[in-house]
Amino acid sequence: MYKIVQGPKTTWIDIQNPTSEDTTFLKERFAFHPLVMEELIPPIWRTKVEVFANYLFLVLHYPLYSKESRETRPQELDIIITQDTIVTSHYRSLLPLKYLFDRCNADPEARAEYMNEGAGQLLFHILNELWESNLLKLTRLNKKLDEVEDAIFKGQENQMLKEISFTKADIIDFLRIVVPQGDIFESLKTEGTKFFGQEMEPYFSHLIGHWSQVKNDLQSYKDTIRALEETNNSLLAYRTNEIVRVLTLFSVIVLPIILLSQIFGMNLNIPFVETPNNFLYIIILMLIGTAGMIFYFKKKKWM
Repeated sequence: MYKIVQGPKTTWIDIQNPTSEDTTFLKERFAFHPLVMEELIPPIWRTKVEVFANYLFLVLHYPLYSKESRETRPQELDIIITQDTIVTSHYRSLLPLKYLFDRCNADPEARAEYMNEGAGQLLFHILNELWESNLLKLTRLNKKLDEVEDAIFKGQENQMLKEISFTKADIIDFLRIVVPQGDIFESLKTEGTKFFGQEMEPYFSHLIGHWSQVKNDLQSYKDTIRALEETNNSLLAYRTNEIVRVLTLFSVIVLPIILLSQIFGMNLNIPFVETPNNFLYIIILMLIGTAGMIFYFKKKKWM
């Protein structure tokens, strides 16, 4: 289903969940190449820029985070740009895109601001809105890293194993979506400047700056979560070693008691067994043996 906003110098056609009727409408109105129309349906998993005589065709991916599955997945955004028209096509609602479209549709001042300087400027505003939204998404990841770090040093290492895995996967998925689009923005800077004029070069360079900032921050987050994972694993190993050490010390300390109880449990002629205070003597021997082991461990600084 498509919606149209008509600005002073630019027309914006937005299509959500494109159908064959939508592609037929575009072919009849603009005579776009059949191969371009075929790529609007179904989604494709590679980004690209294609240059035609009268228009540009972009395939971009926008990262969407699902709170239910706790993962980030790419959502395709196809854009066809002529000198005076932009067609955006996508399968899910992209909030930054919807926000800008609704503003242009409902507010004459916004429509004049964004659609009064040609399709190149509107393209910049659309992409700029999307990538500023990506920068805001990094705030969520940064906050999550802080929460994981705090929890690790509060003794919650076991609980953080799962959280670290989810956060690490989220960052990697985000990075996999962002990195390939660097070539797209470089191509857009070259081809878009040729198509719209030299005055658009600073705007496309600005988009490259947004992309670079998002990519660099994600690389930093990736290194951070790996360091936190190593720290968490080290603390878990340390705690495990401490538990094993305590259990080992305990088993060795009670070894004299076990040994003496086994010896005096034998059916042999053992001293003290027939004396009136035999039980007391045995207890004293056990305590001496235990105290000796504790003294030895203290001297060796094992306790």
